[in-house]
Amino acid sequence: MISLRFMLVFIVSYLLGSISFAIVISKGIYKKDIRDFGSGNAGMTNILRTFGKKAAVLTFAGDTLKGAAAVWFARFIMRDMIIPTAPVATNSLIIFSHEINYTSIEVAETAVFIAVFGAILGHLYPIYFKFKGGKGISVICGSMLAATPITTAISFSLFFLIVFTTRIVSLASILSCCSYPFVTMAYFAITDTFSRPNLIASLFFPLIVIYTHRANIKRLIHGTEYKFGKK
Repeated sequence: MISLRFMLVFIVSYLLGSISFAIVISKGIYKKDIRDFGSGNAGMTNILRTFGKKAAVLTFAGDTLKGAAAVWFARFIMRDMIIPTAPVATNSLIIFSHEINYTSIEVAETAVFIAVFGAILGHLYPIYFKFKGGKGISVICGSMLAATPITTAISFSLFFLIVFTTRIVSLASILSCCSYPFVTMAYFAITDTFSRPNLIASLFFPLIVIYTHRANIKRLIHGTEYKFGKK
């Protein structure tokens, strides 16, 4: 039953993530496909460079909300496992002859991060748009703010600081996401809490962002990366 819920959460989250607002806005308002301009990326930065601030704000809002919606859906599906007054049941799962103990709350948290990854995968490879999407920063921001608001807010505050000082969006995206595992572990230590699903997810985010920004990293190394406000 739990595996079916996980599958449903992933499918719905992937379909939500596949709604590429950069493409929807560029085609719907400007009658052009953003993937034919600039870097060819269906994301907020390319929209900003190509169509301006209004289009960029709409794109960011849409991609952020779809990420949050995926997490909200996961919590709705797993709502019977996160009721505060309900007893925290401990179960065990046998994987490759190893017994793993987990609580019902951990199951619900796992569903939340499955939703995050489903939304990110849909954003990167949207089924509605020939599997050519964006780089995932906006949807990561929205889904993680819904999943772990405190640690995500701290990490993304670094994003704005780096953009303000360097005017390089890609550098800010990479460094802020790479800071998330450290912020998460610090949060665990300060609050005396721990979440295996959150820790595992936090280690994957930097890998995803580094992979999707590999071309940007090459340009950063060669000093040719685009700076915000530069024509």
